[in-house]
Amino acid sequence: MLNFTDNNLNNEGRLRTVLDVGCGVASFGGYLLASDIIAMSLAPNDVHQNQIQFALERGIPAYLGVLGTKRLPYPSRSFELAHCSRCRIDWLQRDGILLLELDRVLRPGGYFAYSSPEAYAQDEEDLRIWREMSALVGRMCWRIASKRDQTVIWQKPLTNDCYMEREPGTRPPLCQSDDDPDAVWGVNMETCITPYSDHDNRAQGSELAPWPSRLTSPPPRLADLGYSSEIFEKDT
Repeated sequence: MLNFTDNNLNNEGRLRTVLDVGCGVASFGGYLLASDIIAMSLAPNDVHQNQIQFALERGIPAYLGVLGTKRLPYPSRSFELAHCSRCRIDWLQRDGILLLELDRVLRPGGYFAYSSPEAYAQDEEDLRIWREMSALVGRMCWRIASKRDQTVIWQKPLTNDCYMEREPGTRPPLCQSDDDPDAVWGVNMETCITPYSDHDNRAQGSELAPWPSRLTSPPPRLADLGYSSEIFEKDT
């Protein structure tokens, strides 16, 4: 659907990390392994314990968790793609707070692949949900990268430009400047958009090397933590 070169799912190494929400037996993560893509599969802690155990015994990263009130245990800009298939999550609840959490963990230009009846059904309730979700992600500055049948793929912006062009008072608002998007342990989700730092905004992307060069290339985030490329090279 995204028309990567030669239909290469990892986009020549630029798509490496995926968050699969509501993953079942993590079959999506298992399918991606052959394409050098690694997925963290998240399943709700209700009737999925056996499914997650099955995934782990197959060697597929997976865990029981919840999209609730606390942030997911990942710093901002951790994933190139988020995925939710046969999705039953109410993304509109609490002013879209769960979608805003996905936005936080997606990298600049990251994708959200959403497969659900709302994307294609024509009954009144599904159409209402689709209209409201479309309006919400539009205010979040996501754009439709591809749409086919019951699946839509939205893409997050590369810069802050769209955020700055929104009408004053548009909701959801941008997060306060003192909000640390990388603080996660026991931190409440917020109904706000995490803007890019000045550096990320200028870079117009994550600046991460494609896989597998990413294994040995100093990641740009090191500079935010006060580490130089030389220290990284010595540590490897």
